[in-house]
Amino acid sequence: MKKIRFSLILLTSIFLLSACAEMSPFQFAQAILGYTPPPEETSIGEELRAEFKRCEKVDPNRNCAQIAFDMVRKVKGLEPRSVPKGVVIILEGDVDMKSEEDQNSSQPEAQQKDKN
Repeated sequence: MKKIRFSLILLTSIFLLSACAEMSPFQFAQAILGYTPPPEETSIGEELRAEFKRCEKVDPNRNCAQIAFDMVRKVKGLEPRSVPKGVVIILEGDVDMKSEEDQNSSQPEAQQKDKN
C-alpha cells in the first residue's frame, strides 16, 4: 500500500514539475480540466466571405450570395430588414443638382402668381 502511494505521489510530482516547466499553472490547470478556448469572434464581412466560399464549394450553381446572407443573419442574430417602399431613380452621367433645385423652387412661385 505504501509502495503504491509513494509511486503515485512520485509520478504526480514528476508530471507536475515537467508541466510547470513549459506552461504556467493556470495553463496547466486548463489542460488537466480539458478547457478549450471559444472560437475567435469574426466580423460579419469575414463570415459572409467564408459562407459564400463554403456554398460555392458545394454547388456553384446555387444562389450562394443569398444563402450566405441568410446563414450569417441567423448565426449573428441579426434581424431581417424590411424592404423599403418607394421609387428609386437611377440617373446615368453627370447631373447638375443645383439647376434642378432652382427649377423646383421657381415652379411653386410661378404657380402662386397664377393663382393671384
